[in-house]
Amino acid sequence: MPSETTFASDSKETSIRIIVNETAIVFCDAKPFYDKNGRVQVPLRFVSEAMGAKVQWDGITRKVTVTLGGDQIELSIGKQSYTLNGQQFQMDTSSIVNDGTTFVPIRFVGQALGALVTFDTLHNTIHIETANHDENHEQISINEDGKSIYNGFIIDLEPDSKLLVSKGLYDTYGSEYTLLNIEVTFNKMDTDTDYKKQYKDVEEILLQKVDSEVVAAVMKYLSAKSTAEDVLPPKEFKDTNYKVIVSSRMIDDNINIFVFKN
Repeated sequence: MPSETTFASDSKETSIRIIVNETAIVFCDAKPFYDKNGRVQVPLRFVSEAMGAKVQWDGITRKVTVTLGGDQIELSIGKQSYTLNGQQFQMDTSSIVNDGTTFVPIRFVGQALGALVTFDTLHNTIHIETANHDENHEQISINEDGKSIYNGFIIDLEPDSKLLVSKGLYDTYGSEYTLLNIEVTFNKMDTDTDYKKQYKDVEEILLQKVDSEVVAAVMKYLSAKSTAEDVLPPKEFKDTNYKVIVSSRMIDDNINIFVFKN
C-alpha cells in the first residue's frame, strides 16, 4: 500500500454501515466515507478481508488489481476508467489514497466482481451480497419462462429497463427481513437506462401483492424524481399486509424501494 496522501477526502461526518452477507463489518481505523462525487469509498483491504478477493498493489504504476473467482478488475489511482476482464469501463469517481490508505469506490468494485450492492439510504447502510454466498433465506424458484420467485413475487432479473431487484436482506428493523430490495437507477453513463420503464416495472411488481391504492401512492411519490439530482426523503407506505419504504438522496443518485411484511 502507498504511504503518501495524494487526495484529500471530501467526506461527510456521517457513519456508514456496511453489511456483507448479513454480517456487519467493523472498521477499526480507516473507515468508509463519501468522496467529493458522493460515492462511498472503502479501504482496499476491506475488499480482500470481507469479500474474499485477492488484492495486489503496484506502487510503480499506482494500480490496484482485484481478483475474485474468474473476474479481475484493475483500477488506477485518480483515474475514472477501470478494466474488467480486459474490457475498459468508466466510473463517475476514482480510487484514491488518503492518509496512506488506498480507498476504492465500493459500488463499482463490488458490482464488477459479481456482488449485489444495495444502499439503504434510510439507515445509511450498504448491503453487499457476494456471488458465492449461500443464502439462508427462502429458496428461489425459477418458472418455465425464466423468471424468478422472490418471497412470492415473480421477478424478471434481466428486464429491458435495467431495474435492479434482489431478494430481501437482513436489515436494521429488529429481526425483520425485507421481502424485496428494488433499485431504480439513474445511470448517467448508460444511455439505455430508462427510469420511466423502471417505474412501470416497479408498479407491476408491487401490484402482485400490495393494495392498488398504496401502489398508486408509491408511484405518485416516485414520479417526483425525474433526474439523478432530485431527492426523495424516506417515506413509508403500507396496507394491511405490506409496508413499502421509498428513499433517494443526493449522495446516491438511485431510488431504493424496500418491501416488508407488515
